[in-house]
Amino acid sequence: GWIFSVSYYQQFFDVDTEEVTKRVSSVFTSPHKGTFLDDVAGNPDLYVPIWGSATLVFFTALGSAWGKFNMRKSEGWSFDAKSVSLSAALIYGYVFLFSLIVHMTLTCYARVDNLRVTDVWCLYGYSILAFIPVCILATVPVELFRWLFTGACAALSTLFLMSNVRKRVLSSSKGTTFAVSFVSFIGAAHFAFALILKLFFF
Repeated sequence: GWIFSVSYYQQFFDVDTEEVTKRVSSVFTSPHKGTFLDDVAGNPDLYVPIWGSATLVFFTALGSAWGKFNMRKSEGWSFDAKSVSLSAALIYGYVFLFSLIVHMTLTCYARVDNLRVTDVWCLYGYSILAFIPVCILATVPVELFRWLFTGACAALSTLFLMSNVRKRVLSSSKGTTFAVSFVSFIGAAHFAFALILKLFFF
């Protein structure tokens, strides 16, 4: 269908609950395999990148407020509405804009074949789901545990992301040096994303 028609975008939401559950499960149970992009080839969904990001935005704002309340109960409960807009800008910007740069680098510079922008959006959308448990666990009023929870989930999410990007970038004509450098950059950027979440919200 035409790109400005609703029917064109329906293909990116053509997934059932069983398929989404299977994809989500792969983030947590087999992040090291690097087969996610192969599994979603031909049918990447934007359901999780859009609604998963919205869920993370909601939990980040709520978890941030609850965590601050647990740390400073004497000050009472307070909810900063700005945290919602800030987390939305950070999360959606990372999932869709930063990943767009990743896609352009892989396809335009590294000449990686058979990689659509929707594939990369799908990959990044699922990768951030690992941060949702952080929003719950980081409400514990012990700073050390907050860092440990954030670090563990960030490591899981980063492994999932790097293993999938690594498999694709190794197929490029730029050689191993570029592949290692680019995958390292992807990992560092993802950890930076996790660090920003921790410092600004928890």
